[in-house]
Amino acid sequence: MKQLILVDYLIIAIYIAASFAIGNYYLKRAGSSLDEYFLSGRRTSWWLIGLSMVATNYAIDYPLAITKLVAKNGIMGTWYVWSLAIAGIATTFFFSRLWRRARVVTDAELIKYRYSGKIGNALRIFKGVYFGVIINCFVLGWIFRALMKVMTVVTPWNQWYILTFFVVVTMIYTMTGGLSAVIMTDCVQYVMITVGAIVLACYSVAHVGGLTAMISRIDALYAGKHYLDFSPGLAGGQVMPWSAFFVYFFIQWWANKYSDGGGKHIQRMSAARNETHAVMGTFLYSLLYVISTWPIILTALCALIVFGNLSDPELAYPRLMTAILPNGVLGLCLVGLLSAFMSTVSTLFNLGPSYLVNDIYKAFFVKRATEKHYVLVSRLATVLIALTGMVLSIYIESIADMWQFVLSFASGAGIVWILRWFWWRINAWSEFSSMICSAVVATYLKQCHPEIPFENALLIIVAVTTPVFLAVTYLTPPVHDETLRDFYNKVQPGHWGWRRVEEKYRITRTPYLTRALVNFLLGTALLFLLNFGVGTFLLRSLWLGGGEILLGCVLGLILIKRIQKDDSPRESEEVVSPSRVEECELVNRG
Repeated sequence: MKQLILVDYLIIAIYIAASFAIGNYYLKRAGSSLDEYFLSGRRTSWWLIGLSMVATNYAIDYPLAITKLVAKNGIMGTWYVWSLAIAGIATTFFFSRLWRRARVVTDAELIKYRYSGKIGNALRIFKGVYFGVIINCFVLGWIFRALMKVMTVVTPWNQWYILTFFVVVTMIYTMTGGLSAVIMTDCVQYVMITVGAIVLACYSVAHVGGLTAMISRIDALYAGKHYLDFSPGLAGGQVMPWSAFFVYFFIQWWANKYSDGGGKHIQRMSAARNETHAVMGTFLYSLLYVISTWPIILTALCALIVFGNLSDPELAYPRLMTAILPNGVLGLCLVGLLSAFMSTVSTLFNLGPSYLVNDIYKAFFVKRATEKHYVLVSRLATVLIALTGMVLSIYIESIADMWQFVLSFASGAGIVWILRWFWWRINAWSEFSSMICSAVVATYLKQCHPEIPFENALLIIVAVTTPVFLAVTYLTPPVHDETLRDFYNKVQPGHWGWRRVEEKYRITRTPYLTRALVNFLLGTALLFLLNFGVGTFLLRSLWLGGGEILLGCVLGLILIKRIQKDDSPRESEEVVSPSRVEECELVNRG
């Protein structure tokens, strides 16, 4: 097993220097206001949004967890990730325009427009802590653990020193440059991530004798288990049952904390220059997110051939790096993983304080301070969140298991976060009850019945939480009519579920959901044409895979034209002030 030498450390040093340079470039602008610090001035182009979203979702834990899922269930195990890409398509066509219209800093801020009274204020504080501290710090914890797992394999240095060093580096450029620096470094990091993953996949496949040899060896090692199938078949014998596939395809994508976008995605949609840029950026993210799994899948399959079933399958990915990569290339691929680490951590370092400062500190405690004061408090909150995440990382062993637990923790509330946009009767108590019930049931199942498979646990959580939140919704008073009217006028979510408000205030109906539903179905078809096209091209048939990719591209062009036709009239009214034009051009030239 190789370890890092001077040439590898030089490559890493160049990458770190580039990250510092980007953060320093945006220092002055980021410190001017909370909008600049958390939303990059709301003038980010679609391609920057898309690349930033996919980079921040491709954390250093991502290849390690996928390696474990593939080791357990073959390629079918990746449906855990692929199903979340369906959530990305749903966000693209159902929610990205609505979030941009809402003009909020965080999803918790939406509460002040959607609900009314003291219970709405309490919910906003609760969600600020729930997402800004609890969920955010757990995610940081498993990402920190992933970095330590990787560095344990490639270097003899003390892992806590290494973790502290990269946490400090990431904090510095995040706190100096705000979201502008995060987005620009994300774009650079995504290139490094992709290059590193593809290079490792190529070396891995060559090491086992090529794609044909890899396929035959996997079939021999796991005979009758259908490790190379993309989904369960009718013949039986596959390691993933149909029941699990059903949950992934039909339930998981809406029963999770990303059901209507998720905090880090919402932040980028809110940062878009207009609605169309929010839609196109989220669409680009959804496609790249699912396609980016294939280099990791190939590497994971090769690791099964080289190492067999390890006691900790997540270590197979970095072990394969040190086993087959020459120095220099090893440094390049490690920079890809460090990019994955820093892109996600920088987002969470910026996102967590946005909840704590915008939704708690500024909204309820210190309401009239200067913008520079709020930016300073945000930077201090970043340090607090980083330290909390480091402490939590001590207690995390399996990254994939923690992935699934955190996803299930909020799964019961996913349907409520969707319905609040499209049904007037949802109130603050609906959210409270669904979040608390989901968290309690998920924690109980994790602690008392860890033997229950994730997909079965997800069904139990949703089945228990749904009647609870419905009962609470009907037993508690609805939101004030004036608040509902103002919210409807602000975001224009379509008339389904809002007829009562439209009729009472004689509001002109705004068509939205029907066209969004058609786009969602077309987008899902496109997603899997491209995804399975790439897989078929690599593992089965060049002609069939190429045909699927070509058909997906044609469908993509149709969708782009439909997106452009959906432009809101208000978009043409959005004006960037002359003093901002030069800055706008700098950001978009990147």
